[in-house]
Amino acid sequence: MSSQRYLVTARKYRPQLFHEIVAQEHVTKTLQNAIRLERLAHAYLFSGPRGVGKTTAARILAKAINCTTPFDERPGGAEPCRTCDSCRSFEEGRNLNIIEIDAASNNKVDDIRELRETVRIPPQGNRKKVYIIDEVHMLSNAAFNALLKTLEEPPPYVLFIFATTEPHKVIPTILSRCQRFDFRRITVPEIIEQLRHICTEEQLTADESALMLIARKGDGALRDALSVFDQSVSLCGTNLQHEELTHALGVVDTDLFFQATQFVTSGDGAGMIQLVERIVRAGYDLQEFLDGLAEHLRNLLVAHSMPDTTLIETTEAMRARYSESSREFEEPDLLRLMMIVAEAEDALKSSRQPRLRLEMALLKMAALTNAADLRSALTKLDHLEELAGKGTLPSGLATPEAPVQGIPAKASPHGQSSAQTASKPAPVRTPPKPAEPRVGEPDPGPYSGSPTADVPAPKPRPKSAPGDLAALRANDDEPDFSPPPAHAPDGPARKTQAASPVVTPVDPGNLFGQPALMKRPPRDDGAPRNAFARDEGDVAVIEQSTEEPPEQLRRVTALWPRFVQFMMKERIHVGSMLQHATPLSIKGSILTVGVIDPFQQRLLTNQADFLSGHLLNLMGEDDVTGIVFASQGGDGADTTAQPKPAFDPQQYLQRKRTENPVLAALLERFGGELSW
Repeated sequence: MSSQRYLVTARKYRPQLFHEIVAQEHVTKTLQNAIRLERLAHAYLFSGPRGVGKTTAARILAKAINCTTPFDERPGGAEPCRTCDSCRSFEEGRNLNIIEIDAASNNKVDDIRELRETVRIPPQGNRKKVYIIDEVHMLSNAAFNALLKTLEEPPPYVLFIFATTEPHKVIPTILSRCQRFDFRRITVPEIIEQLRHICTEEQLTADESALMLIARKGDGALRDALSVFDQSVSLCGTNLQHEELTHALGVVDTDLFFQATQFVTSGDGAGMIQLVERIVRAGYDLQEFLDGLAEHLRNLLVAHSMPDTTLIETTEAMRARYSESSREFEEPDLLRLMMIVAEAEDALKSSRQPRLRLEMALLKMAALTNAADLRSALTKLDHLEELAGKGTLPSGLATPEAPVQGIPAKASPHGQSSAQTASKPAPVRTPPKPAEPRVGEPDPGPYSGSPTADVPAPKPRPKSAPGDLAALRANDDEPDFSPPPAHAPDGPARKTQAASPVVTPVDPGNLFGQPALMKRPPRDDGAPRNAFARDEGDVAVIEQSTEEPPEQLRRVTALWPRFVQFMMKERIHVGSMLQHATPLSIKGSILTVGVIDPFQQRLLTNQADFLSGHLLNLMGEDDVTGIVFASQGGDGADTTAQPKPAFDPQQYLQRKRTENPVLAALLERFGGELSW
């Protein structure tokens, strides 16, 4: 048995010089320049992941500072010589001027007070006294604050080196007094290169896949990879093989991931369930399988999206396999699969049935091929809608025998598909049978069923107008909120106003209707009223002549609600005023429309050209070429009436208070006052 004590690989091959530190050249070169130029700070902070060389770099820095060999005789001009008494005493563990402190077990204020006392003692036989405090983030806030003054103004012979994996836990007042160096994670190729060097030194053989597996298990930390390397050597001896390491280390075989993606392309749900059974029987951790599957999908995405596969951390043979397998997928499909795996990873951590969660995720992935692509379906629908609008649907594109792929035939209310209805001309609508009037309600007349009944087909307008009124005119499936016309085309006219009114159009989206206190011109008796309405039972009723309206006015009245609805979409402020307007008469091709007050008359007159153009486009004929708005006392109103007495708002409000007991009770209960 050998008398030499066994050391683990991480300690045996621990770097002793700056150039031996792996993948941290941005730190080592800076420190060497500082030593060579004698520009050393009094405090350094080394931060980074575990196992990347923070404490090792701190030890080499402390050794290089106290090395007694002149700079021109050192390797590289700043490396420790390892031959002087100072370097040999440190490597042998008997140097009293380099103190290493574990902050995890010395994190109290008393420990920092003791450190402050030892700082006062100068170094014995060395240039500087170096304090290496590992895991410095474990110090308490009180200990940090006790260290502040000493750290800011230490003696000239003292140097502090802090190492931590969590720099965000170090208070800012400490960070501001240190020079910070961030150590980076070590890549897989760099770890493999170091493993090859160790295998050569130890006279071991290992295939490329085995070294790749060990390096990936290190997860960016060289020390972790060397620990796995020692375990692999204990298992396999002097010959490291990938197959043996896969079973010994519990690593999920890569073939299982390729089988999973193969089941996705074939939509084999049963194969997915059998795959989960194999994973469970082999004893693999389900969370580790999902992690590996996510990385596998990422590699497929890289191989599919990029011409260079060097970003895939695997062997050349495996990269070629990824490139070949990625051809079976599209980039959106791989992104969806990665999202499913990510959701399963989160759900698996808190699930009481992890196997069921895994099976559900894999079955969802297998069913992805049966799902329709939303973008493709929307594109096809837009194309069909465009063809249907032009009336140029080609035969066989969307028929019951040959529907469009990916778009199911939509049944119409009459049992026909949408393709059938789109290919046939629209049937001519007949006027519906008029409904019987209710008791106490006015007779709506025979035109209440459809405001567009008996309206001839529109002729094309010579010039185009803004908006899509043609589409609005052709849309007969939307609910019609238009009011019924006041008179029937045939039959004697009604004599009484209560029996044949035309109710002012009301927007169905307006929940509150007309304002309660609407400004109206005075009436003969002094009470307010609308210029075109009278106050009977607090219901505004448009006064109409008992004579039969002309055909043009009847057509305009029937189309008026649709015109108002379109104006609400185009210009809402114009449409809101048109809700309370009523067509009165047509003289020649000029339409007179009654409005509530002169304010609305002025605003709508400014929009007269815009409104007349759209109304002409809606009617389809040159029936209306201009619009005039009239109001009581306005420019376009009939002003031949006798002068009316002045309107008294207070008298009107008092009368309403007397007539309405609810209003009177509210005013009395809450102490309100009427205001005009």
